[in-house]
Amino acid sequence: MTRSRWVTVGALLVSVLGTAGATTPALAAPAEREITVVGTVQAGVEPRCSLLPGQGRTPYLLVGGDPSVVKPGAHLVVRGRPDPGALTTCMQGTPLHVSEAHPA
Repeated sequence: MTRSRWVTVGALLVSVLGTAGATTPALAAPAEREITVVGTVQAGVEPRCSLLPGQGRTPYLLVGGDPSVVKPGAHLVVRGRPDPGALTTCMQGTPLHVSEAHPA
């Protein structure tokens, strides 16, 4: 690597690492409150992905919960916390971290 490239890489590292400790962290968005939704669980397009569709809204991607209860075809009452910013491999729905699920 030429000297000018090393200087550029070094300057970039200093600017990134040097300011990381000096900046004030951004305030996190307030956590969503728990909600309750009722519906019939459907299989997502990806394996092990379960969705709870609803009328007029994006379906919820059910994250967690007892797999013997939260399964495709089950008509459930689900309580959980929406997490629209969460990354998943399911590629569908708004993630909903399930805290409780039982038959409707």
